[in-house]
Amino acid sequence: MNMKKINFYEYLPQRFAATSEQIVKVRNLIYNFKSGRKEAANYAADLIVRLLWNWYGHKCNEYTIVCVPASSNAEYRHRFSYFSHVVACRCQQENAMKHIQILGKREALHRTANHVVQDNGNYHVVFDKDFFAGRKVIIFDDLVTTGATAENFASLLQDAGAEVKGALFIAKSVKGISKKSYNQYK
Repeated sequence: MNMKKINFYEYLPQRFAATSEQIVKVRNLIYNFKSGRKEAANYAADLIVRLLWNWYGHKCNEYTIVCVPASSNAEYRHRFSYFSHVVACRCQQENAMKHIQILGKREALHRTANHVVQDNGNYHVVFDKDFFAGRKVIIFDDLVTTGATAENFASLLQDAGAEVKGALFIAKSVKGISKKSYNQYK
């Protein structure tokens, strides 16, 4: 599947030198969102709601935002519940959170520019197929690097009967000057 993906910001990973205040602000937004902080969730919800109302107007309630699963059900709920509630209320959408369960746990391994997800075989995402059947959905995640996670999730949603329209992200990972190479010229 080759779906349309939109990000609002560029995210420069910590291993690269921050060369502007904007880089620091985006990093903090991503860290705070991942930590489940309400101010970051509200900021992200504002971005998404404004975009949906811009695109669809009063028809934005015909679409459902579905957050990409985290490493466990507890982490998924911690990171996305408040955000999903705000977006669903402001767009008069059904909240998809109560229609997804994550069983088990997966580990994310972060090595340099690669994001490797390691599944020990116990991780499984369960969908309420009655809810997703024929539903127009837009995938959401805080950060995209390659888009593979969103593409895989889109495939699972389609298998559950959803019509995936695209994916929205707070930021996309980009590369910069590594701190190591930057520091050697000081």
